[in-house]
Amino acid sequence: MKRRASREIEVFSMSAIDLFAAAMGAFALLAIILLPYYQNELREKTPDNAIAQLLRAAEESSVETEEKKKALEIKRSAMARNVSDIKSDAQELLNKLRAAEQTLLEMQAAPTPPPAVVVPEPIEEEPGPLPEPATVSFRFLGMNTTADDVVIAMDMSRCMGGHEASVNKAVERIVLSLQDNHAVKIVGFQQTDAGPRVRQWPSSGELRQINAGGTKTAAIDYAKGLTRNFGGSASMLDAFDKMLAGPGQAIFLVSDGLPNPRANNGLSPNRLIGEITRRNNGRKEIHSVVVGNYFDYRGTVEFMENLAGRNNGQFMALASTSAGVCD
Repeated sequence: MKRRASREIEVFSMSAIDLFAAAMGAFALLAIILLPYYQNELREKTPDNAIAQLLRAAEESSVETEEKKKALEIKRSAMARNVSDIKSDAQELLNKLRAAEQTLLEMQAAPTPPPAVVVPEPIEEEPGPLPEPATVSFRFLGMNTTADDVVIAMDMSRCMGGHEASVNKAVERIVLSLQDNHAVKIVGFQQTDAGPRVRQWPSSGELRQINAGGTKTAAIDYAKGLTRNFGGSASMLDAFDKMLAGPGQAIFLVSDGLPNPRANNGLSPNRLIGEITRRNNGRKEIHSVVVGNYFDYRGTVEFMENLAGRNNGQFMALASTSAGVCD
């Protein structure tokens, strides 16, 4: 039997390989031809100086960052120097204070030298005229005036009940503080069912000189008698009308600072101050002493203080330890 010869199968023939090689060559040739045009288009889209500009911007940013860093370092150094200067000044001041304290302690510990002997000057044979006597100032619990004629006005309303001791104490201190050059008058006022009522000492309505015999005792005793007759309301406007028309250069009002509008022509406290100030017109000083539990009522201290302040006077508050009838 004749043996059959073996056959090999070829996937690609020589003609196919030639075709592929020709196509590859054509592609390579086209790429070489088109390469300059592609480079031109790339240059147009990306200018030659773009990269240089980016590099230069990066370098400038780096320089700016370095300058900011140096500026911050300079500021930090300046602040450190300022803190050091402040500490030095504080330490220097502390040293001065300690030195002054030590000097003061040494001065206090040192013995006081005896007073120097003053040799009087010889009196001239024909002395000149004597100087005029200085005006004597009247002072009461920090309140003072140069007025010689003093009127003490006492609020005798019902709400003053329970504060008799404080009222008597205030009047007594005023009277005992007066000097021989002063004259005094006591006025008590209240609103009764029959209308406003005013009681006064001396009964003539005039002032009595302090240097007259028994004036201080009589004034204090009369004021104590008034404190036993508290009642009604405080007719303050009527009382000031009479006191402003009468004698006296300074009026010292002793009250709880609770004027009833119904007893004062319907005026509120602020309007009452304005009306009294208008009628006074700066003629007389009006000082005020508020007594009682004035913290329990709103506006009492303000009323008395404003009344004095608007009439060239001064203000004083005397607290009471006892409860009033209006508390």
